[in-house]
Parts: sequence; structure tokens; C-alpha cells
Amino acid sequence: MRVVYFGSGTFSVPSLRAVLDGPHEVVGIYTQPARPAGRGGHARPTPVAEEAISAGRSAVECPNINATDVVAELRTLRPDVICVVDFGQLIKQPVLDLPPLGAFNLHGSLLPVLRGAAPIQWSLIRGLERTGVTSFKIVLAMDAGPIYLQKAVDIGPEETAEQLKQRLAQLGAEAVCETLDSLADGSAEAVEQDHSRATPEPRLHKADGRIDWSTAAATIHNLVRGAWPWPGGQAMVSRQFGKDVPVTIAHSKVLPGPAAGAAGTLDAEMAVATGSGRLGIEEIRPAGKRLMTWLDFINGYRLKAGDCLLSVQ
Repeated sequence: MRVVYFGSGTFSVPSLRAVLDGPHEVVGIYTQPARPAGRGGHARPTPVAEEAISAGRSAVECPNINATDVVAELRTLRPDVICVVDFGQLIKQPVLDLPPLGAFNLHGSLLPVLRGAAPIQWSLIRGLERTGVTSFKIVLAMDAGPIYLQKAVDIGPEETAEQLKQRLAQLGAEAVCETLDSLADGSAEAVEQDHSRATPEPRLHKADGRIDWSTAAATIHNLVRGAWPWPGGQAMVSRQFGKDVPVTIAHSKVLPGPAAGAAGTLDAEMAVATGSGRLGIEEIRPAGKRLMTWLDFINGYRLKAGDCLLSVQ
């Protein structure tokens, strides 16, 4: 079967690697253009472009997959199917109509829940205990197409978005290959989603990482997990002696016992009081500094019981 692959981000890399190693013929790889990255601002190819090069292939950097000339180019490749994983562009009908078997996408949730661009982060922020991946036929409505297959996993209680993304990317590679195989042998069955159960989630923004210390410790812990490494759980450390310090909390845990003091206040054990319960900080990154342990931060910035963590405005 002739496959054209659309992908860009790190979530897409295991799937591309698996498809290239599989029995189907990859006749084209398309990705987002290289973008400035790092301190030097030099243009860096997408992870999919880098993976293609390491496999002895090339990826077409495409700013608009729906452009007339791109559609014409895709037509010459005569794809049987288009496989889309973490591509970063909406795909319109002229492209969807090209392959006889259509186009399918890999999504990082058990659709119809968590439709949208950041399902892995929102699964943690929402406190879900189970998630997975879904392969589905692409239609014009966002993440609303009929489902080919799903694979589910439990979410670890301390797992971060970064860790969960890596696990789901590997699981997704299996789902992509199984979907391709079933399409090739004619056994694939696309089942309509129950749209009444859909839970669309917004694109993740920087402000979504702001911590509200008046909420429960478990809620804050889930936010910290889901927001790491971006946008990060954001707060401001207010010290009795010294300037305020903007920080990003990387890892935390819910501690036993009731909160002592106002929300955001550090108690005698240097745990943070919340609206319900206590939060222990394990790793933290001051603005412009390296990631460090909470103990190193306490010692380096001379924190004391009674100091506060404030919500960022």
C-alpha cells in the first residue's frame, strides 16, 4: 500500500519510524517548515524531518498542505492512504479526497473525550486516571471522524505530560501500524463517535499554567503534572526578606494533613497550604535559572516558614 505521511512533532516520530520499518511503501513525507529555535534563533527542522534524514529519506517542508500546487504534487504520488500524526495543520477536503482510502489521524486521547490540540496535557490537568490513543478517519470537523481503533492505558499518579506523551507516542505507533494493516487487507471498520460524549478542550496557552493556591492540593498537583514542561506551573515566591521570585514548579506531591495557614503559605515543614490540603514541592525552576530541588531552592533563596507562594496575575 502506498502511504503519504504527514507529521511534525516528537509525538509523531515513533509512528514514522514504525511505518518506515513496516511493509507499506512510504511514497512521501510532509512536515512543517523549520523554525527558529534555541538562543541563536537558528532555523531547526522538525523532529519528523530529522527522523526522516536519519532514515535516509527526506521530508518536504510544507507551510500549507492545502495549497493548490501541493495538492497537485500529492496527486502525482498516487497515495492509497494519508497517515497524519502530530502534523500541526488542518487538512481540507481536496487533500482528503486524493487517496482512495482517505486520510486517518492519530489522536492522544480516547475519543470523543479530549478533542483538541493538547489532549495529553488536559488529561492530567483534568485528573483523569485513564487515557490512550485513537486512530480515526479525518473529516472536516475537529477530531470528529469515525474511529478505526483505540488503545488504552492507565495514567500514573505522579506522571507528567512529558512522560505520558512518550508512552502514548510508542503506543500510537502500534495503533498506526495496525490501522494501516487493516486498511490494506480490507478489514478496517470505522465506527462513528458518540458525539454527545465529546469534551472539546482549548489549545493550551501560557496562562493555563498559573496556579490558584485557593484550589485543592490535588487540583494543583494535577495542573503541575499536566503543564510540565510547558507552560509549567507558574507562581510567585514572596519572601519576608528579599525580592519576589517568579518560579515554575516542575514536580510536586500531595501531602497528608490539613493546611495550616492561609492558602499559599509555607508551613513549618515548608509545605504549601492550599484551599484544601497541603502541597509538597519537589522540583522548581526560578525564572532564568536551572531546574533545582526544592531543598536547594529553600537554602539558596533563604525561604522560611511563613513565606508565601502567590498566584501570578
